[in-house]
Amino acid sequence: MTNFKQGLGSNLKLIRKSRDITQEDLAGIVGIHPRQLSKIETGEHFPSCKTLEKLCIALDLTPKDLFDFEFLVEENEGAMTGTDNQAVFQVTKSATKNVYELFPDNNKDEKQKICTDKNMHNTAKALNKPVYVEYFDNKKTSKIVVFYPDGKEKVILNTIDVDAKQNMNFMMKEFKKICKDKSSAEFIKLSLLALNDNNALKKLDNLLDGMKLARGIKD
Repeated sequence: MTNFKQGLGSNLKLIRKSRDITQEDLAGIVGIHPRQLSKIETGEHFPSCKTLEKLCIALDLTPKDLFDFEFLVEENEGAMTGTDNQAVFQVTKSATKNVYELFPDNNKDEKQKICTDKNMHNTAKALNKPVYVEYFDNKKTSKIVVFYPDGKEKVILNTIDVDAKQNMNFMMKEFKKICKDKSSAEFIKLSLLALNDNNALKKLDNLLDGMKLARGIKD
């Protein structure tokens, strides 16, 4: 079993990659050097309470999410990196049928080509280690599932998460550009509050009217 620092680092790395966020981007948002984040992910360093809090906010996590090590064992470190220590399969949606194929570009037998939950469970059982399967649809990741030797499985990433991570990554990159400008940051904060608060929505309406007048925009 991994030690505590390695467990946290591996989980952080897995979550960061599932959100499609680079080390450089996450380090910039949290306010630490990319090298420091790298050492946290490899288990060399343990983050301070303040950094942990910022990581949870940046990745939209609860502390429980970050400290969930239930599937992290030593051979799983390469789950998202493709190392030889981890069984990782990338499967592609067939262009002609509603199935995922293990070998879409060669002449394998048709039955062997089709990726099913059953053959992934059998593979995990034969290898006696978790098997990670990344599903691609139109060259984009649609989900990631880990299959265990005991027949259990866990969805690490699904279609909703894929859309959410793309939106989140876009918003973080854009906010990073303007976060030092107080008026722009306040506008973004007010916009977020307006999603669930009528008073904030009225303030946002007034602010938008003011911005239109300042720019000479007519309704």
